[in-house]
Amino acid sequence: MDGRGLNRVAVAVVLSVGVMAGAYGVARGLVPDTTPARLAMVLPGHGAVDIAPYLERADMGHGARMVEQVCGGCHALKAGAGDGAGPNLFGVVGRPIASAPGYAYSDALRHSAAGRTWTEQTLSDWLSSPDRFAPGTRMSLNGLTDPALRADIIAYLRTLRQPPD
Repeated sequence: MDGRGLNRVAVAVVLSVGVMAGAYGVARGLVPDTTPARLAMVLPGHGAVDIAPYLERADMGHGARMVEQVCGGCHALKAGAGDGAGPNLFGVVGRPIASAPGYAYSDALRHSAAGRTWTEQTLSDWLSSPDRFAPGTRMSLNGLTDPALRADIIAYLRTLRQPPD
């Protein structure tokens, strides 16, 4: 193929991309966003549950095993350790949401949780369904429906902090 043929292929590619981008822009302008402002229904086992009664019976040993199994692949759990795919969970209980230094949080989490703190209840709500807590979050966990399991995990996460002086 000579230079003239290559130019024709390049122009065809550029025009195709331009037409596709233009069509996408027109479609976005004409078709309204129909995302509901709130959920129409909540499936059983996926609603907010008061975690306090479960924390009274929480098993930290089971929580430690579950944190290693469920969270440890993406999150560091030691003080001063770097972030993984997710932020370091050391000291997470009581920390402002989306505030670990140096970690690039999703816009969804930063906007939906602005000014909030990771309490036992907010952690439970997050673990039950990260996408419901912060729609559009990058966290890939589908959610843990068992409140007793979430309480075990949270009880262990409470131990990941600096001891008082």
